Amino acid sequence: MAEETGGAEWVNDFYRDADTVDIKKLSAWFANDIDLRFANNPPIDNKDTAVSVMSEFYNSIAGMKHQRDNLFLDGAAACQQGTVTYTTHDGKDVPLPVSSYLRRNNEGLLDRLWIYIDIAPLYAEGA
Repeated sequence: MAEETGGAEWVNDFYRDADTVDIKKLSAWFANDIDLRFANNPPIDNKDTAVSVMSEFYNSIAGMKHQRDNLFLDGAAACQQGTVTYTTHDGKDVPLPVSSYLRRNNEGLLDRLWIYIDIAPLYAEGA
């Protein structure tokens, strides 16, 4: 794991909240003008649509847990690489590689969240 230097607390807090699969906790991180890119879905440029899309995704899973391999910090921006393990509604765990880019605005809210992942295996037959 890459060494975490000062300032990683907000990244840790974000992933803690994301892993609760509670849309209220996740959406509290979003700025009104968030630029969200999730997998191969079309880019989103506002909080309302981001909340709707992520709520739909959260409803399709029973849980998730991020495991960090690398974290790169640059002021208000962070890039995390690792594995996210999704739990399906029938109790199966599906680990997938993921890389995410997060950026905070002056209010500490995310104005950019780009999640690079192939989620097709999550929905594949027999996953």
